[in-house]
Amino acid sequence: MASSEYKVPTYPMVGFLVKRGLILAGVFGALPLIAALYLVLAGWGPLVVVAGLLASVVTTGLLVSYVEVLRIIADTLMPK
Repeated sequence: MASSEYKVPTYPMVGFLVKRGLILAGVFGALPLIAALYLVLAGWGPLVVVAGLLASVVTTGLLVSYVEVLRIIADTLMPK
């Protein structure tokens, strides 16, 4: 491949996640709690809310850490 044919990759999904990753982490992190609240309304025990809250905290923490690692990678390794 000649140097005139080379095109710098853009990685649009990485850019999207760098810009909107924290919002998405919050939304997806809230889903277990929302599901737990729905289950309580459907007749399950109140302990489900505690489990849903714990699952939400863990999910949000994992997703936020993923976004932070992705931002580090984007800053250091991707062409600008």
